[in-house]
Amino acid sequence: MHLYKTLITAVAVVLCHSAQAQSTSTYPDRPITIIVPMSAGGTADLLARMLAPALGTQLGQSIVIDNRVGANGSIGEELFSRAKPDGYTIMIESTSIATNPWMNSKPSYDARTAFIPAIQIASVPLVLIVNSQVNAQTAQEFIALAKKQPGQLNYASWGNGGIGHFGGETFKIATKTNITHIPYKSTAQALSDTVAGQVDAMFPTLPLAIQHLNGGKIRALGLASATRSPMAPDIPTLAEVGVPGVEVETWFGIFLPAKTPAAIVKKINEVTGAILSQPEYRSRLESQGFKVIGGTSAEFSKFYMNEINRYGRIVKEANLKADD
Repeated sequence: MHLYKTLITAVAVVLCHSAQAQSTSTYPDRPITIIVPMSAGGTADLLARMLAPALGTQLGQSIVIDNRVGANGSIGEELFSRAKPDGYTIMIESTSIATNPWMNSKPSYDARTAFIPAIQIASVPLVLIVNSQVNAQTAQEFIALAKKQPGQLNYASWGNGGIGHFGGETFKIATKTNITHIPYKSTAQALSDTVAGQVDAMFPTLPLAIQHLNGGKIRALGLASATRSPMAPDIPTLAEVGVPGVEVETWFGIFLPAKTPAAIVKKINEVTGAILSQPEYRSRLESQGFKVIGGTSAEFSKFYMNEINRYGRIVKEANLKADD
């Protein structure tokens, strides 16, 4: 009887491995859905819609983008954590996936184990902007104003725990200032109110801010990155203008559900890497303010874990709470 059960188990294992091998060898043979846990029009959505046509061509299948908005990406991430690990549901997510574990008091998934980082796509710097009504032409003048009026200046973000929130808190830590955080439900709402003068400042991504900089309603005081951006070479880094320690970039990557076969992870990585290496596509991303990254799944996994730990330290230093 024991031998019979052993044989049955062995056959089941062989059949399972055989079915998996067959499914990965024919992958993909139907449309693929990309979950984007951010609203349409945001930077993650922009990047996804730029990448999807090329990815669909390379894989020979149509790509459907599914925006799942809410809770700084946690709603889309939670949905994705329950996706079947067969490569037909992938996710393009931003730095929020590394900040959400610290800002969600009751997560239904473990961000360290629920996802496989397949490839890092690109990064883009945040930029400190103020509306034209703020009496500060430089970052130093803005800091002086904030110190003169503690708690009276404010900055907008697209939600608690979003990278714009962390940009503001990192700035406050570096400059020892007290600036009030005003969270919005979307990037568009936050940026709109900053441009309109309802909010004093914001740390949007450069591609979203650049379209408003020539209108005279906002001004850029510095990039929260190590180097200037080719998209706006006239905007100095915050370090250049005497505000070191504020390097907060939004990065974007492709994730797959845990337990996705290694062969599928490898294929997504290689196909996406090939797209990112194409001069025409690379130039298109760079013209939009992105720094193309690429690399292996292992490299992205190491970076991802380091980012989770990094933002955990910022949460502790800024004394942020999950319901802050």
